Amino acid sequence: MPSYWLSARALVVTAALAVALSPGLLAQTPAPGTDADKPRKLSIDLRITPQVSFAPSRVRAIAELKLPADRHAEFYCAAIEWDWGDLTESAESIECEPYEDGVSAVKQVFSAEHTFQTGGRYRVQLRLRRNRKILASTSTIVTVRPGVRDAGYGAPQP
Repeated sequence: MPSYWLSARALVVTAALAVALSPGLLAQTPAPGTDADKPRKLSIDLRITPQVSFAPSRVRAIAELKLPADRHAEFYCAAIEWDWGDLTESAESIECEPYEDGVSAVKQVFSAEHTFQTGGRYRVQLRLRRNRKILASTSTIVTVRPGVRDAGYGAPQP
């Protein structure tokens, strides 16, 4: 038997052993309703609509907070801060009853509207804060093209 057949046979046996010894290679989908299908890490999904527009532009920001089950108390009644990237900010805080595990609802969807007066690229940031501590933050970029009122609109570009 040629030596390349022996090498190929050894490779197949090695690969079979690797799969047999590595059960993590075969990912299983968690059953719905179990703790395994809940998020393991904190994440914030931030969407701005429209993402690209002409000035003046009114945009709507929607953020969805996805929390692991064991971190709900930490984010209960957090203050929300929006930094619009154009030297303006807005904030929201509410009065809340003391947190009760299994009873208190953690706000997980946040929204705000803002009008950009001039063209530019703006980094919009959302921060969730408790007192002076930032619990979580995320950002995205919004592009606002110059509008009719912006200086230089319609002027020849070099």
